Amino acid sequence: MNEKKLLNKNVWTIAVCWLVYTCSYLGKLGYNANIILIEREFGVAHAESGSVGTVFFFAYGAGQIVNGLLCKKYNVKYTIFFALIVSAVCNFTLTIITDFAWLKIVWLINGAALSFLWSLLIRFLSETLDSKYTSKAVVIMGTTVAVGTFAVYGLSALFAAISVYKAIFYLAAVLLPTIAIIWFLSFKAISQTQNTKDRESAPTIDSKATKKKADFGFVSLIIVMAIFAIVTNVEKDGITVWIPTILKELYATPDYLSILLTLFLPLIAVFGTAVAVYFNKYIKNFVSLCGLFFLVTTLALVVNVLFLKSSAAVMLICLSMISLFTSGTNNIITSMLPLYYKDKANAGLLAGVLNGCCYVGSTLSSYGLGLIADNYGWEVVFYVLIACAAICCVIALIARFIKGNNDSAKVEK
Repeated sequence: MNEKKLLNKNVWTIAVCWLVYTCSYLGKLGYNANIILIEREFGVAHAESGSVGTVFFFAYGAGQIVNGLLCKKYNVKYTIFFALIVSAVCNFTLTIITDFAWLKIVWLINGAALSFLWSLLIRFLSETLDSKYTSKAVVIMGTTVAVGTFAVYGLSALFAAISVYKAIFYLAAVLLPTIAIIWFLSFKAISQTQNTKDRESAPTIDSKATKKKADFGFVSLIIVMAIFAIVTNVEKDGITVWIPTILKELYATPDYLSILLTLFLPLIAVFGTAVAVYFNKYIKNFVSLCGLFFLVTTLALVVNVLFLKSSAAVMLICLSMISLFTSGTNNIITSMLPLYYKDKANAGLLAGVLNGCCYVGSTLSSYGLGLIADNYGWEVVFYVLIACAAICCVIALIARFIKGNNDSAKVEK
């Protein structure tokens, strides 16, 4: 295959995978973006409304782990197609539900359906991309979270402003099947990109003792990263889910403006992947790099608490910084690490398990932070987030000096 054809096929492969995962956020975040309006419509408290996000993230996180373990057995083409269709049906169903209990069931099914996507897409990319395009895929796929979130919150603000907030769910019900069809029709062309001649092989291991030590170091790395994944999404999704409510309750902003101001977070988070890749050139150890990002997150949270009741502008700046660095941490854990170690372990398995751990954090943040806010107020919520980030800084510092965890890696050679 000549170089130009190889380039075109790799670009098309990455583009289609990016489109699928970015648009999946329309099916995933519509509830979170409109949580203020849904609370009002059903007359429920923060903890109760947050429980919907909890059941979604529970199904999504558990599904990520299970699907990561089993992703090699799935038919990628049909599984992703039907996952998008099921999510579309769930989004439409949400618009006609009048019983809040049924809303939880529907969103649970939605989370289970969407949990198939990430591990299968990462597996697909690792198997089909030429190795020199892997680093580009990391950067590009890393923008899906921020772009998808930005689109959902932007559209939700627009629909809330004209009093038709349910339009976001109708849009998901139409767009997701369209994306499913694009995926289905494109699959034959993009699945022919497979190339193995330039793949980097895993490091050779000369003795049983060395192999055992290397395996221990790798397992230790994954355990530490799993902890980081949980905390990262407690911080990232906890802020994203509840910031519209915080703005409304602390600063009396209108509904549409609360949602609109939340756009600052994903807008800044778009650059999280680029920040992670840039710093990885100088800090090669993934654990140390995450530790640095958690340190910045901790400092930003402290500043936020100091100005919490006096300045919405300072709060938004601090939370935007947190969004930037938690997005970078998330990309390190769920994209950079699985693709870098694709020769040492199944990339789909790593991506699924680590992304599943991320959504354990999301599960805790939806109901847990809402419950804390109901009982103790938003200031205590931020104290909890500070404690979580600071603990990860300490873990990273300890791990940095444990020889088994001193496993350096760069995305690009």
